Amino acid sequence: MTADRQALLAPGFVLHARPFRENSRILELITRDAGRVAVLARGRAGSLRPFVLLDLAWRGRGELPSLTVGEERRVFPLTGRAMVCALYLNELVLRLFPRDVRAGEIVAILHQAYAGLLEPGRPEHALRTAEWSLLCLLDSGLEHVTSVQLEADAHYRYRPDEGLSEPLAAGLPDALSGAALLALATGSGLADNDQRAARDFMRRLIDQHLDGRELQTRRLL
Repeated sequence: MTADRQALLAPGFVLHARPFRENSRILELITRDAGRVAVLARGRAGSLRPFVLLDLAWRGRGELPSLTVGEERRVFPLTGRAMVCALYLNELVLRLFPRDVRAGEIVAILHQAYAGLLEPGRPEHALRTAEWSLLCLLDSGLEHVTSVQLEADAHYRYRPDEGLSEPLAAGLPDALSGAALLALATGSGLADNDQRAARDFMRRLIDQHLDGRELQTRRLL
């Protein structure tokens, strides 16, 4: 029998919630210290919402412990397209990272992304930065792409099984400009004429890790 366990207080976010019996919900959490965790939230605890940095703790036996603490630390009041983008990032985390995988860096990545989505202007910068950072946690190889490898005026193809290509001619399929790759790798802003190519580039890489699973929120972006 699994021993009763009490998680220490840790920051995290609610990624998703679904009803469970009367007056309860199952919350999918991402936490700094335990990674992805599912907990049972009863009564008022079931009202915890996404896009809020929380202090969290839970206790119980088996695979569905009970939430014991859910205190708000910072609310990100996302609305409209910014909220849709945040929902997409939450779904992406759910699809890419199984439960109990200790990837506490995700909390910091989402924190930065939610804050970026609150800023005026287009949300693409926050999305691309978060996508790149999440893929770097999966040993995708992107974590090894550095600015010293890239020439801003060249074009490159990147494939997880092959790594970064040598400089290519512009206009080749799947090739992305060095300037766009530099912006993605360093988290700086993409030029307007690189936005679509960078989006398609990240989408191809993400799809390779999804193994055919569909992201519902993509339809809303």
